[in-house]
Amino acid sequence: MGRTLFFDLDGVLLDTEPLYRRFWMEAAVKCGCEMLEEEALALRSLDASLSRAWFAKRYGADIYDTVRETRKQLMEAYRAEHKIQAKAGAAELLREMAEKNIRYFIVTASPLSRVERYKKDAGLKIDPALVISTKSISRGKPYPDVYLEAQRIAHCAPNEAVAIEDSPNGIRSARAAGCYTVMIPDLTQPTEEDLHCCDKVIKHLSEAIALAEQP
Repeated sequence: MGRTLFFDLDGVLLDTEPLYRRFWMEAAVKCGCEMLEEEALALRSLDASLSRAWFAKRYGADIYDTVRETRKQLMEAYRAEHKIQAKAGAAELLREMAEKNIRYFIVTASPLSRVERYKKDAGLKIDPALVISTKSISRGKPYPDVYLEAQRIAHCAPNEAVAIEDSPNGIRSARAAGCYTVMIPDLTQPTEEDLHCCDKVIKHLSEAIALAEQP
């Protein structure tokens, strides 16, 4: 049957991470704070409780919800003028997996409503039944919970699961759940520590098909 592929969405199939980085920083400024680029990057796929604790420590106040809501407003204002774009090769990958009957799921930190909006913008055909969001479980990435839930839904053992992620928080989540963990770098290249959490690093989505076909 081959292995089951689990794809992160933002930064893997959708070219949204540059926008999140930009609007986290702009939202912080609007809320009277400063956020460095590396700090915005560290928030990629990060569990909400960890994000809230980081904001409280960084700014000395419970402003996470305020900054996050401002970021969402900025993102939607951007979408009113510009559609969300797919990553290069994403549409072709989804089509080829369907043609070859390769089992896959989307494992994302985004809520399902956002996934629906963004996939339509990008022109990606993704069955909502194949989307597993961290919003439906108690803890997000880098905790393993969402990938454990994905394995349960997919009825596959950890050694049958291949997770493809772009962020440090994503690869740590997949690794902790026992998945064969693959990093496809987006905004940052893997550090030495990141590499210890990966089984493989790939450059293009076109390489993903072979991962499912390996024994």
